[in-house]
Amino acid sequence: MAVTWKKLAYEDDVLTKALATARGDIYHATAAGTIAVLPIGTDNQILRVATDILNYEDLPAAAAHKDSHDPNDGTDPLDTAVAVDIPGVQAAGVGTAHEFARADHAHQIQESLADNHLVTVNAADVAANDIARFSATGGLNGMTYAELAAAMALDDIGVPDAAVGMNGQQLTDQVIHTVANAAGRPTAAVGKICWQTDTLALYACTVAV
Repeated sequence: MAVTWKKLAYEDDVLTKALATARGDIYHATAAGTIAVLPIGTDNQILRVATDILNYEDLPAAAAHKDSHDPNDGTDPLDTAVAVDIPGVQAAGVGTAHEFARADHAHQIQESLADNHLVTVNAADVAANDIARFSATGGLNGMTYAELAAAMALDDIGVPDAAVGMNGQQLTDQVIHTVANAAGRPTAAVGKICWQTDTLALYACTVAV
């Protein structure tokens, strides 16, 4: 039959509890066939290997590494994103991006005539007391009173539906309602006047029935 023999180890060949004399002791080999006990370190120390030797050491001071993450010229720069356009009014929000915005980032404002969009001044000559006029893209241009008068004549405004006060001012370069003959006279209303070219005479309506 098969026979197996086992060597009984001597005390010097085995680890015994007698080696552990304090709580936290660690068995470790300091060389081939040599066992030693590493006593526990102090609070907040870390177990570190230095040149194949175990030792407890204090935590090293945090290394200054801010500049390495500089998004402009760091060796390990943080991710930054291009600033997005601002196309219109929007609600404030935290966002979900995984990049940072640089301190000197600049948003481009997109003006538009669309509802709830932004309006910008897009004329270099805009001045105080100008009248604002929308441009084709949704910006504001400025017009002086003279420029407004030149661009918008009275006939562009529409037909008055009530009395228009002249404040005692004279009308210059005025041509009154002109007709070729009696048949062309305007609808009768007391006070209306017209110039009739066939008789070269001025007519006023005094009675309207």
